[in-house]
Amino acid sequence: IEYSKGTVYNHFKNKEEIISAISCRCMTDLIELFTRAKDYQGTSRERIAAVGIAHSLYALLNPTEVQNMQIIKSEAVREKISAEKRNEILKLEQSVTGIVIEIVMDALKAGDIPADESFVPDGIVFGLWTMGYGTNLLHLSGIDFQKLGMQQPLDIMWVNSNKLLDSYNWTPLSSEFDINKMREKICKELFHKEQQQLNETKVTSC
Repeated sequence: IEYSKGTVYNHFKNKEEIISAISCRCMTDLIELFTRAKDYQGTSRERIAAVGIAHSLYALLNPTEVQNMQIIKSEAVREKISAEKRNEILKLEQSVTGIVIEIVMDALKAGDIPADESFVPDGIVFGLWTMGYGTNLLHLSGIDFQKLGMQQPLDIMWVNSNKLLDSYNWTPLSSEFDINKMREKICKELFHKEQQQLNETKVTSC
């Protein structure tokens, strides 16, 4: 950047504070994308799928920031951040997960997910979170998955995330529609600007 270290540290007391500020910006951007997905005028299944697409699009467009967010999850890093900044991060994290939980609860209320005493909404949210978080980081790692005899990670995740939703009987089931056409539809109707940015940078699409 054009500024000296001294200038930077006039605004941040240490590197951890810089990392946390970048992470807060990242989560704020994700909240905007996730909110767009939540408010999408489609089925609950399309809305939850849109969240996953939004996450992958953001990772493709902002690889460094997404990798930076992995660092902030370390306790060793968090303990060097001010209490005020930790509280800001927590509130943003609550907003991110809260959006996804709201879509799951809407699906339950609409009957798209069968009522079941043993059902835990957290199971869907946590399952999608870990799948998306891990897959996007692996996709950005530079590993040649083709040489490992595996398909493109984001394509595998797309199939697996739909299988996860099927396991909870979230209707319509993926056997009842074309999941790839749904992805194309959501990208076109909801994330056209982001798709265009990907095309301009020649990055693999979501």
